[in-house]
Amino acid sequence: MTDIIHLLPDNVANQIAAGEVIQRPASAVKELLENSVDSGATQIQLIVKDSGKTLIQVVDNGKGMSFTDARVCFERHATSKISCADDLFKLTTKGFRGEALASIAAIAHVELKTKQAENNIGTQIIVEGSQVKEHTPIATQDGTSFAVKNLFYNVPARRNFLKSDAVELSHIEEEFYRVALIHTNVAFSFYHNGNLVMQLSPSNFKLRIVNIFGNHLKEKLYPIEQETSSISITGFIAKPENARKRKNDQYIFVNNRFISHFYLKHAIENAYKEIIPEGYKPAFFIQIITDPATIDVNISPTKVDIKFQDEKLIYGILHATVKKSIGALSLTPQIDFDYEPGMDVSQIKDQSSIKSPSLKLNPDYNPFREHPSTTESFSRPSKPISSDNFDSWNQFLSNIKTEDSDLSITELQNPPLFFEEKSENPNSYLDQDNVPSFNFTDRYIVFHFDKQIAIVDIIAGRERILYEEYLEALHNNPISIQQNLFPDMITLSASQIEMLLEIKEELYLLGYDIEQIDRSTFAINGTPSDEDLGDIQHIIVEMIDNYKSNQFLHRNEKNKNIALSLAKQKRTKYKTFQSDLERLTFIRQLYNTLVPNTTPSGKKIVHYINNEQLFQFFNC
Repeated sequence: MTDIIHLLPDNVANQIAAGEVIQRPASAVKELLENSVDSGATQIQLIVKDSGKTLIQVVDNGKGMSFTDARVCFERHATSKISCADDLFKLTTKGFRGEALASIAAIAHVELKTKQAENNIGTQIIVEGSQVKEHTPIATQDGTSFAVKNLFYNVPARRNFLKSDAVELSHIEEEFYRVALIHTNVAFSFYHNGNLVMQLSPSNFKLRIVNIFGNHLKEKLYPIEQETSSISITGFIAKPENARKRKNDQYIFVNNRFISHFYLKHAIENAYKEIIPEGYKPAFFIQIITDPATIDVNISPTKVDIKFQDEKLIYGILHATVKKSIGALSLTPQIDFDYEPGMDVSQIKDQSSIKSPSLKLNPDYNPFREHPSTTESFSRPSKPISSDNFDSWNQFLSNIKTEDSDLSITELQNPPLFFEEKSENPNSYLDQDNVPSFNFTDRYIVFHFDKQIAIVDIIAGRERILYEEYLEALHNNPISIQQNLFPDMITLSASQIEMLLEIKEELYLLGYDIEQIDRSTFAINGTPSDEDLGDIQHIIVEMIDNYKSNQFLHRNEKNKNIALSLAKQKRTKYKTFQSDLERLTFIRQLYNTLVPNTTPSGKKIVHYINNEQLFQFFNC
């Protein structure tokens, strides 16, 4: 029998290893940035084209490599950071496996230029698919320039699995943040398609956070600090009101290394448990320093996961530290002596005109009128109606009186159901001025017709109403804009900016007058009239996040995606209905939509309970 086991060629083995280490352009960015930090660089540039698909280049002023080291670094398991197994338990560097450069070179065209300060001349190496094409001396600056071109050129299947440019750019941004956040003594700059995305000077930790994520966080951060014999904890946690339902800014660093650790995240989120709504996520930026011998970072190729010798101890200390900071610091105003504001003055573009605010008045408004006018003419019952004193729904209805006539039960016979085809006049049974209803837990409206009880989810109903209003605005009837006296400033990341610029014209039709001030700052000059928006930064960011997550479902339906994204963001912004008239107005709005029984997201809005179902429930 012939032998069937053989050794894989080096180029195939490197491509397999690359599948574990380099999963997308952001993976290469992570490895190159960490190598630059390990080289002792104080200035690092990240240059990206086409979200890393065409070019990823990292330039630093670190110590560089010799002529021989520049060649050896592309071999598998070649590293300068460890020499024996015991070194794994006293690591102070980011990388140590010696797999990253070999993996990158196996699936891309790589150009390396490097020079040590004590040498007069540097080295250039060109590698294509693990094959060294050129290794020559060259005149270059001190440090290292590592350019990765045409990533996955020889693995087309992997390249086809990459997401859109906006998604891949957001992953690159995230890797950039993870390195730049914790290394505050290093100056970073980030370019995408020739445009400067972010420039960071050496600073303290809080200023680095604010410079990356925006000035809106400046007043929302609480410092935390705790030191024991085993660990030291420092950093910042965000105020409870900054919690978000979607993924928030959550960063944990252990010995200057970003980690993703569910157990430690749970310790922090559990400390917020009683002060933020269920399902919301707090923001935090926490640094843990501990003895390298008590952690194991060699459990995954990406080096993001680590293990602690005593996870329960770390959990307890971290949880207690966060909870103590929330309890103590929330009671007193904070004065930040470390923050260096510089000139926190909003910039105005040259030759840009300043728009004067406009004020709209209703000439028909009469403050002495008994009931404010609405879009429809309603009449209130002659006396307050309450369902609490009636033995049955039929008796409840029979006792209702309008100002003009009695409302009998027969007038509400056979109403159209939401899940049936609409009749010629689907709202006929709601034309009456008095449809008895009541609130249940401020989330639901309960009302009655014929022999059925209808329970409406207010939030789901608002999503449907807003969605159709926004679609109408995008197609035929733009929402009027109320110009702000003083523009609100918001700060966005590079991927968020790309998304916003893509939908900026549509947002104008929806009532948002947005102007770009600089590379990351936007001015909100106007917002929808007669609307209490609240935190505009939160609204825009959440809407962009919704738009991004819905792109797969609405790839070719941009307007539907925008309408749904904004409707989902604003569906919870409503005031509790205080009267039958307010509830009836809302119900009529819902019934006038095209699909009142289902949200655009596919969730149920109304639930019916008839007499037979009640009978089965109580007599099962």
